[in-house]
Amino acid sequence: MAKSKNNSSKQRRKTRKKRIKVDARSLVEPIIDDVINALGIDYLDLSEKEKKEIAFTIVEELTSSISYRPSKSALLSRISRLKIRLAPLVAEKLLEKKKTLSEEILDYVINYGGPVAAAYVRRLYAKAKEYDRDDLISILRSIWETYGRPLPIKCPYCGFASIQPSLTCFVCGKKIGVSELKEAIDFEALLEMFVDVATLDDVKRIEENQALIYDPKEGLKTKKGSLDRIQYIIPLSEKEVKEIIEKIEDKFKPKPKIEEKIEEVIKVFKEEAKKIEEKREVKTTLDMFLKKEEK
Repeated sequence: MAKSKNNSSKQRRKTRKKRIKVDARSLVEPIIDDVINALGIDYLDLSEKEKKEIAFTIVEELTSSISYRPSKSALLSRISRLKIRLAPLVAEKLLEKKKTLSEEILDYVINYGGPVAAAYVRRLYAKAKEYDRDDLISILRSIWETYGRPLPIKCPYCGFASIQPSLTCFVCGKKIGVSELKEAIDFEALLEMFVDVATLDDVKRIEENQALIYDPKEGLKTKKGSLDRIQYIIPLSEKEVKEIIEKIEDKFKPKPKIEEKIEEVIKVFKEEAKKIEEKREVKTTLDMFLKKEEK
């Protein structure tokens, strides 16, 4: 019984120990500059207040799951070792605190921000464009593809996969025309496939809507899918509507029977044979006439 009480007492002490929270602020105060150096961002133009905020954020993150106060050397060693993994957290803090991004900070956020850079893609693209940093824009495109929400159609202006169903680019804000949309999806090839499977019900919907819908997963169609799908409406000109309808309706016209086709071919052959025979008769008559003239 006494042994059981001792075990319960030890468990309570362990539980109380786990609940102890490290005071990250008091730990940070004396080593702010050391933390910034360990993170490898000492070259960035940061105020003392900004340094303090970044250092506190990092130390709080590293001590949130421990119940003891680490030594200065152990903490700094861990920060140095994990600085790449901690970089998105630093990038997020920089973007929160800095209304205007210097070229050095922009460089850091895009190169090391990962998912954070994807979340702020519009702001970062605009700034990289302002600094004429095509190298950073290229990296940002890759980040968008990896961590962002790439869309099926690339913008012809900024090169990001970010054309929304409204035909406006999510990243650069420019709007593309219907002709540019058609070119991006190879509309003519998709139209051929659509006509092959289209029905007379599709004809009715095309007449009513004067448009087709592009679904990246299904191609061209006349009915919208579920609302969570990315779909693009493609307006059609009167000429396009007429041509598409004619192609679909031609599929459903009665086809001539094989016997009728054979009879048509035979008829053509007979007509051609008759023409050849007539030419022979004319030639024979002409030859006979010429021989008489020679005599």
